[in-house]
Amino acid sequence: MYYLAGVDNARFKRPVGPGDQLILEVRLERIKRDIGKFICEAKVDGQLAASADLMCAKRGIDL
Repeated sequence: MYYLAGVDNARFKRPVGPGDQLILEVRLERIKRDIGKFICEAKVDGQLAASADLMCAKRGIDL
């Protein structure tokens, strides 16, 4: 299971409305221990709508 550990450099460039097709592009920048850093962009009609750097932590499930 992965948990959202952090959001950095979040930028919102343009509004997105109902009916817009939002394309998400995510690139893995690095993995260190069990934490991955991802560069994320959201685009509408080829134009950048939002971007952010996300960190996700991998954790085991204890049941």
